[in-house]
Amino acid sequence: MLKHISLILVVLVSYFMWDQRPVKHGPGVIAPDRPSVVQVVRHNGIEMQHYTLKPSYKIEATSRVLSQRTYWLDEKNQLAPFDFVLGWGDMSDERILSQVQTPINERDFKVEVIRPPLTLNEIRQQILFMHAVPANEEIKNKLAEIREGHLVTISGYIVDINDRADLFWKSSFSKQNKRLDHNQIVYIDQVDVL
Repeated sequence: MLKHISLILVVLVSYFMWDQRPVKHGPGVIAPDRPSVVQVVRHNGIEMQHYTLKPSYKIEATSRVLSQRTYWLDEKNQLAPFDFVLGWGDMSDERILSQVQTPINERDFKVEVIRPPLTLNEIRQQILFMHAVPANEEIKNKLAEIREGHLVTISGYIVDINDRADLFWKSSFSKQNKRLDHNQIVYIDQVDVL
């Protein structure tokens, strides 16, 4: 009986590891364009659970997934169960990515460079780090299937989140700070894996 349980565990772990393997595309840029970010003039906000999401920018992007992380137990997982690091331009090219890694840990990420193919500033200018808030269960299921290396198209809003009392979680993108490589909370209303 113990042998059967062990065999089942080995098969399940093997399947999980196989299912999470990165998607390969070969050398070359596969996502050339920077995400489109346009300021939202008026929006009433989006009610979700006991939170209000306040959109400040509309975002659309076709990018390569450099890293992804699923959260099950942290305090924000009901809103944003996934974090993604997305790349475009040189950061969608496997020749560059063989020298650069972007591991996610505890709702943050870092850039690890083996041999610098680009400056750190150039790398960070071609990265979006987002906490993904799915608009509905269908979007959540699509986001759950995304693996490192996938080419994805997303559409949604960069938001700040308020609970009933006060500001709960804030995106860093603003008129003064147009960098996408810092914490962006993105309400995703459309996603496609290409």
